Amino acid sequence: MTYPWKALFLLLIVLSACSEVENQNDTGVIISTDRLRAEMEDPSLVLFHVGTREVYDSIHIPGSLFLDPYKFTVSSEGLRNQLPGLDSIFALLGTLGADKNSKIVLYYESERMITRASRVFLTLDYAGLGDRCQVLNGGLDGWLERSQDSVTSQVTEKVTGDKELRSVTGDKEVIILADELNHHRWDPEYVIVDVRSAEEYYGEIDSTGRLGTRGHIEGAYFMDYHLLLSESNPQVIKDNEELLKEFKKAGMDREKTAVFYCGSGIRASLSYLAAKHLGFPALMYDGSIQEWEQLGMPQTSPAIRSTQTK
Repeated sequence: MTYPWKALFLLLIVLSACSEVENQNDTGVIISTDRLRAEMEDPSLVLFHVGTREVYDSIHIPGSLFLDPYKFTVSSEGLRNQLPGLDSIFALLGTLGADKNSKIVLYYESERMITRASRVFLTLDYAGLGDRCQVLNGGLDGWLERSQDSVTSQVTEKVTGDKELRSVTGDKEVIILADELNHHRWDPEYVIVDVRSAEEYYGEIDSTGRLGTRGHIEGAYFMDYHLLLSESNPQVIKDNEELLKEFKKAGMDREKTAVFYCGSGIRASLSYLAAKHLGFPALMYDGSIQEWEQLGMPQTSPAIRSTQTK
């Protein structure tokens, strides 16, 4: 008996729709505890604990090295949390024990460090290392939940990193500058996404929590970065299907380049991480609203909230 062509056609449509989510599970940069456990014996694995020295010294995943995320940002010309120079990034990685063969996995010690770990990922992607870097979903707590007996307080001795790490990679187009962003604000091939709180987006407060005098970059959609985290456990990034829903609400699709920004570039790093995980073209406006205001670029006035977000 031959399979009905109509039924076969419908089946192909369903499988195609599902693959948009499912195919990302094995190739994305956000990985599960089970996947990390399966790769723990890989000699090329370099596992970094992103957080504070106090927590690391008391409890961490065996074999992991301590990484201070604040060393991966600099202040420059009145702007906070900017990317270091490439030479500084590679020098820092070398002191931490990474080399040209390293497969890097970052895990955050707490909910507060999710955006910081995402920021480190963005920095490594900028340095051309994004294809060898991943982030553990759930962080340290997620690991403890599945592997209670697999933690330690014993500090792992660092190995000497590769001083020539930069020679095997290079910088990557990750950052968009203010003038270029201003040029593309109404370009149909770009979608600008403000990931701050609704209060900041509508201009009720500014990014420091004070009474707002301006709203958001003209033309930007709104997508609070918290929407990418599980409602039941904010230390967990939502699954692929839920992330796709949030992205589509913010006007994103795979045919457009998404540009993320926040107050100073930290919160938007989580959105950048999720976009790269799902294979969306993405850029970061690293100066974010702090620079946009400093430059006097087009920005909305405070507004009464509505269902319209662009």
